[in-house]
Amino acid sequence: MTEAMEKNRCKPQFLQLLLKKVQKGDYQPETISNKKITSPHQSEENNLEDKLHLSHLKHLEQLFTAPNEEDIEPEEWNPGYKMLPKKNTSYPSGSLTLQEFKNALTELLGSEYWNGQTELLFNKIHTSRDNIVDWSEFCTHLLLQYRKRDDSEKSKDIFFQGKPLIQQCSQNRQEPTTRILAIFSPSTSHSFVTVSRGGILSFWDNNLQLQKTYEMSADAVEAATGKKKIKVWTTDAVYMPNVHKIAVATTSRKMYFFEVSLGPIFEDFHLFALNYIPTSVFYWYNTESEESCSVLLWGDDHGGVSVLKFLHPDKSLYEKSLFEQSGFSGIYLQDIGNHCQFLSYNYIRHIHQDSISQIQYVPEDLCITSSGNSQASLVIIDMDQKRKAYTWKIKRGIKCFDFSKSLNLLFSGGVDCCVRVWNRFVPSLPTAMLRGHSFPILGLAIQEQSGQIFSYSRDTVLKIWDMSYHTCLYTVALKFPHSQPEHVLKQGSFPFLFLQKPLPLILISHIDYIGMLRVPISTHSEINLTAPHKAPLCGTVYNAFFHQVVTGCHNSTIAVWDIKTGMKQFILNNIHGEEELTCMALDTSGRRLITAARNGTVKVWDIQRGHILHKLEMVEDAEVTGVVPVRKHIFLTVGWNRKIILYDCSKPEALNVHADKSWKGGQLHKEDILAVDYCPPLDLLATASFDGEIIVWNVETQRPHHYVRKVSRESSLGPVNKLLFLQHQCTDHSLKKSAVLISAERGTLHWWSILGKKMEYGKFYAPLKKDISITGLSSNKDNHLLVTGDTNGFIQVWDISNYATTLPSMNSPNNPLLLHGWKAHNCTVMSVEYFSYNADSFIISGSSDGTSGLWTSEGTFVGLFRQERKWNQKVPATFSSHKNAFQTTMPVLDSKLEDSTTGKDRHGNRYFWKNHHDGYPKRTPTSVLTW
Repeated sequence: MTEAMEKNRCKPQFLQLLLKKVQKGDYQPETISNKKITSPHQSEENNLEDKLHLSHLKHLEQLFTAPNEEDIEPEEWNPGYKMLPKKNTSYPSGSLTLQEFKNALTELLGSEYWNGQTELLFNKIHTSRDNIVDWSEFCTHLLLQYRKRDDSEKSKDIFFQGKPLIQQCSQNRQEPTTRILAIFSPSTSHSFVTVSRGGILSFWDNNLQLQKTYEMSADAVEAATGKKKIKVWTTDAVYMPNVHKIAVATTSRKMYFFEVSLGPIFEDFHLFALNYIPTSVFYWYNTESEESCSVLLWGDDHGGVSVLKFLHPDKSLYEKSLFEQSGFSGIYLQDIGNHCQFLSYNYIRHIHQDSISQIQYVPEDLCITSSGNSQASLVIIDMDQKRKAYTWKIKRGIKCFDFSKSLNLLFSGGVDCCVRVWNRFVPSLPTAMLRGHSFPILGLAIQEQSGQIFSYSRDTVLKIWDMSYHTCLYTVALKFPHSQPEHVLKQGSFPFLFLQKPLPLILISHIDYIGMLRVPISTHSEINLTAPHKAPLCGTVYNAFFHQVVTGCHNSTIAVWDIKTGMKQFILNNIHGEEELTCMALDTSGRRLITAARNGTVKVWDIQRGHILHKLEMVEDAEVTGVVPVRKHIFLTVGWNRKIILYDCSKPEALNVHADKSWKGGQLHKEDILAVDYCPPLDLLATASFDGEIIVWNVETQRPHHYVRKVSRESSLGPVNKLLFLQHQCTDHSLKKSAVLISAERGTLHWWSILGKKMEYGKFYAPLKKDISITGLSSNKDNHLLVTGDTNGFIQVWDISNYATTLPSMNSPNNPLLLHGWKAHNCTVMSVEYFSYNADSFIISGSSDGTSGLWTSEGTFVGLFRQERKWNQKVPATFSSHKNAFQTTMPVLDSKLEDSTTGKDRHGNRYFWKNHHDGYPKRTPTSVLTW
């Protein structure tokens, strides 16, 4: 082998770095003979980079670094190399063309299925303009992918502020923990109590250090002899904060009450001879008046509910004088009337046919219970039984639930591994179904402050969901000692505790272990740490060349996402330092991203590597509101400096690019330029300013082509928020003289002709409510559809195929047909873009609430570009909402949106309203309503 070849092989030690990845377990060494990928369904990961194994890399390295065939003796060749195609020697040594690259991977992977991704991978890798890649570039790309994956794994530790703290409860004697309780004390920080199935109470500090234990005794005789005739297990326990007691239910039909204030633990009293075995316990008291009546409820194994009210908990829970007389601390349930001054008891029979799995009290004097029965899986009942009971029916029942009174939402989970979201008053159909767990769900909790749902399943997997968008944000597989994925061990009845205050914590028990996770404090307005954007988005851009979505945020962050799965590919922070990112655009090749900031700085980036290519000269310290690629390497910017500035980035080696301020048309706008759009077929540029003036320029001559609307200093109109050229109509001979430019001014859309009779062809108010502005405009390729986004968070899709195509007349329609409309975001929609991918049509949106979403063109919610669960655009069942979950009609929620008597909106279109992903109505015209 030649010296040059050996030098080239060892120059960058990328293969050694890849070997380290293999040793870490990222890849398993395999040979071509025993590993051929013939179908994308063989693995969950349909990503070409993830299909390459060590053997593939070794053979690719030989192809990259192989010299001319005639210079090498046959025995020097690696046998695997003979299967690879001969190199084109007209290119530099150590590099491959696209065709050579595709042929090599096709041979290695044993299938042509990956040809499309091979070309995409080649385009991501090569940075030179001669369309070749070398071994160094190839390995650099792979290492960057590994680093992103590692960073993604580390981010889970960041979300939970470190790894979980796990302790063994050896005092449990290998019995599982029935319930974890949190105890608060004014003098000390919170502590925890675990109640084992065998009746051992263990007290822990806030760092899970064991402080003391207490073992329950069935009665005084058993305590004296130390023997138990019958094995008694605990079934549930609850902490009673206002009286500093713990109530523990057992299979012996007894309820024990332990004093747990400062000092030694002791049994205060117990109830015995209960009707049936209690299976779930709940305690409620008035936090604003601790001396008022409190309630202890428990459900039993016969589907009934016992309601025990403590009438004067500040004085006593029972008649102490009776205990002093008898010397016995037990209360026989049948004699509870003797304690009527302090206690009242009621029993509600046959709420369920099976054992009650969970019970909860709502201060409206309502009781919520769940069971595994399919005919009465969850029931909300008035404890006086005077009001209508609501019953939910789930095929395999409900194991756990949580209820938000302020939102009137129920969240349930059970054996079918699905988290369901319910309107409290609509038991017939869930608002959403959150799928992703593989084992039965054992615990649920709502954190309203951050808008999140926590669910825990039997295989020790914790999932965090977004409450508004019903998407999975994180999945954490907890690893307890002795736990094995293929063997799910026995757990206690209530292994999950979510603690809201003083600091959010999650505690989980598994067999005789207990784990604690610290959850960061956040508010509903903040974006979860799974999302890269914690500030308003300035926009979203679809990259058709690489099938990616780029999102940009005001905090100077951009992120790149895979459109096929919604997964984040990489993120760049502080791209403009501490300056706000205001706008961005892709160049004509789709390889470079141009970003601009509030201080007037403009930069050009390699969008696949995250490298800065050019820094464009800042003309003034003024906000840039628009960047437009007008030629292959020519960009222009507009903004608050009211000028049009050109930049020539044709020299790849030039980091700093000077500004061309010699725009021949001069500075004609008298106010800040807010909107801009470019029409390549006509080589026309449209700009609009704060005073409402709109100018169309000829880019070639740099002179005004037409004043769409000229504003004098005496008369000023409203600001123009957006401009949009209808590109297809500009090239259609029969349509190009009609309206081809749309301007959005507050909520009104104006349609302008600039080639024929220069005039306004039409206008209409698009939003559903008054005083709303249009902030996003987009159209499909043939300009038959128009997509609008507004400051109220709505997206609308209009049929504009026959609108403003002829001179306005008395018979011209007042507005185009509104096909679809839905509430997409909680805040302003900053941008929308309509595009096609694999013959399907989609819409991406970015909002000032920091989120970016993907929708079908009909408004079906595909998902958020931050969620953990992947989607597949060919499989609607993977979408965050689909027909099975939302096939329902509901009454109008806002009288301003629709006339309740006629069923029509302000445009005269009749609608059905459909329950959507975030509780807002989604509407579809009756003419296109299809299920």
